[in-house]
Amino acid sequence: MKNKLFLLIALLAGITFAGNAHTERNNQSTATPENSLIGKWVRIGQAGPVAFEFKANGMVEGDFGNDQTVDVVTGYELSGDTVKFIDKEWQMCQGYGLYKVFQTEYYVSFDLIEDECGGRISTTMGFWTRPEFKDFLKTLDDEISKSPKPENYLARARILLATGMVKQAKDDFDHYLLTDTLDARVYVNRAGTRFPNDLKGVVSDCDKAISLDPTQKNAYFLRGLARYELGEKEQGCEDFSKAIELGFSVLRIAEEEKCIEYWEKK
Repeated sequence: MKNKLFLLIALLAGITFAGNAHTERNNQSTATPENSLIGKWVRIGQAGPVAFEFKANGMVEGDFGNDQTVDVVTGYELSGDTVKFIDKEWQMCQGYGLYKVFQTEYYVSFDLIEDECGGRISTTMGFWTRPEFKDFLKTLDDEISKSPKPENYLARARILLATGMVKQAKDDFDHYLLTDTLDARVYVNRAGTRFPNDLKGVVSDCDKAISLDPTQKNAYFLRGLARYELGEKEQGCEDFSKAIELGFSVLRIAEEEKCIEYWEKK
């Protein structure tokens, strides 16, 4: 059950993970007062559509179903390229969740820095796009038809991830990686599109990401999921342990039941 839960988290997340400076050089920028989170962002995952609306008063409203209802209200504090979510009424989580923010004109992503709340992680992590994403996709389709620039494939792939079109996203990641083979973050993104039918491909993409950036905690997490499902349970648990060491602390509880025998060996 716990393994299925975290596989779902990975899929819902769209597998958005922070990389190095090389990764963000093309079209990503960190959140600033001029490039803010304020407004509505949407995502469509296996659990259905979700919307976040960031308000100027420091509150964010969550709409689970994107049906114009407010299901949860959480405080947030934006500081440079990080955002802290604070569930002030403890509707979902005790404590706070800290995430790194990457934002472009087309999408925003949240990468886990520190959070002990699995529910908030599964809700927050991932690519989000604006409600007018169909217009974004049309613009990018037109741009790619005129001049297939790699950064346009990458932007379209991440909107496609945010809107649940995983197969199409993988095709665009494939195109992007033909011209940029040094982008660890994109290998992790593509690994996420391979679940659950190509677990060996997940391992291969995560291997590449880790070789480029050994601090990629999320690549260890994904590789651990894939290895465990492939029957390589000890290696999977070793990857979870490495992800925990690098900051994915919630895995210590989530994966304890199936990994304790291997962790106790250490």
